[in-house]
Amino acid sequence: MKKKELKLSKKTTKILNEIKSSTPKIVFHAKNIMVTLRSKEQLKQWLEKYPSGSYRINNA
Repeated sequence: MKKKELKLSKKTTKILNEIKSSTPKIVFHAKNIMVTLRSKEQLKQWLEKYPSGSYRINNA
């Protein structure tokens, strides 16, 4: 079975590369989960689901 390749436009490729190379603002760890978050509102939701979780906020 041949694996299908997704053809992306130059603009889409550029945006994806920027996302991949950027440092996540907040990294949340819980049990077997690691989630990268962009806002404190998202962090609040994850802490409600996993109160024993820990997080790290990057200033860069």
